[in-house]
Amino acid sequence: MTTVITRMITRICLPLVILFSISLLLAGHNNPGGGFIGGVMFASIIALSYVVYGLETIKRSFNPDWGKWFGFGLVLASFTAFAALPFGHNFFRSAVEFLHIPLVGEIELVSAALFDTGVYFVVIGSLLSIFQMVGEDK
Repeated sequence: MTTVITRMITRICLPLVILFSISLLLAGHNNPGGGFIGGVMFASIIALSYVVYGLETIKRSFNPDWGKWFGFGLVLASFTAFAALPFGHNFFRSAVEFLHIPLVGEIELVSAALFDTGVYFVVIGSLLSIFQMVGEDK
């Protein structure tokens, strides 16, 4: 049983931590952060929601198949790793392009960001699959 304060803090922190995890993911190829720590942050707030509200309550409103998230991330990360081979480059070669958008400026597009996104989904899928399996075990 949890308190009203715990439920309210979780409800307030949920969107903030998810946004923070996405900002860690997006900053990862140039700054500290990346797919792993962003995925851990996302999984931690969902796990906190499971603990505070109960697994069955959360599953009624939000019940994704975390194994599919893991699979999608693994395919995306693998695709990024092998994508350079057909072009005669080494395995895991990163490509960088600069895109100029009027009124916004120059945006750097890096293929390593796709790999980080794959890692993000692998971490979320694996941690929450484990957490859900442990929580359902009676």
